[in-house]
Amino acid sequence: MSFFEVAEKRYSLRKFNTKEVEKEKILKVIEAARIAPSACNLQPYHFIVITDSELRKKVAESYPREWFKNAPVIIVACGDHSKSWKRIDGKDHCDVDVAIAVDHMTLAAAEQGLGTCWVCAFDAKMC
Repeated sequence: MSFFEVAEKRYSLRKFNTKEVEKEKILKVIEAARIAPSACNLQPYHFIVITDSELRKKVAESYPREWFKNAPVIIVACGDHSKSWKRIDGKDHCDVDVAIAVDHMTLAAAEQGLGTCWVCAFDAKMC
């Protein structure tokens, strides 16, 4: 599959089936984040993969949308601003680096036949 075929295949999915996602596919998605570029290759982030149904329900409380509760896997992207590259004016690059890594993951998921949807409007205080 060409890059443009993968990019066209990726869209924000909000209707998930309950089929368990194979571990190998999840690992490929995470690997895509690992090889993503980041400022000075600092990779100021980590990812939490949640497949347990009870933990998914708990995380879903931070974003109370019905469709989100049905995702068979939730990958939480955690950026660490203290570990990111900083511009001369002090602005750090963490948000950009996390976004690049997550975008790589969504493309890898599409290539694996998996659907994704970014969630940014969650209640961070609950996490």
